Amino acid sequence: MKVRCGSCRNEFEVAGPGKYSCPVCGSVNVVRDQTTATPPAAVGGYPAAPGVVAGDVPGVVPGDVPPPPPPPPQPPMPKIECPECGFGFFVGQIAVATCPNCEAEVETGIEVAEESDD
Repeated sequence: MKVRCGSCRNEFEVAGPGKYSCPVCGSVNVVRDQTTATPPAAVGGYPAAPGVVAGDVPGVVPGDVPPPPPPPPQPPMPKIECPECGFGFFVGQIAVATCPNCEAEVETGIEVAEESDD
């Protein structure tokens, strides 16, 4: 069977399972029996690193469900263009913005809820 060296990526022929030195770099490569190979362990719902056995990681119980994905990113801030000078700029949630280029008052078209003084 052909195997690939884990260090130099050279392919070479081996007889079967065992430890073999790479003929190019001399690194020892372990070839396992593929007929009795067990599936890789899972840690927290993700594949474990090579050599890690499920249950060996502190604080992680085998079969744990992975955490949910992060929330979607916030929508980008609206970009407006100044009607006086044509300069484009981003604004937050405000009804009227001051153009940073010509200092003109620009209506953004964004409805802003009035805060009450209760």
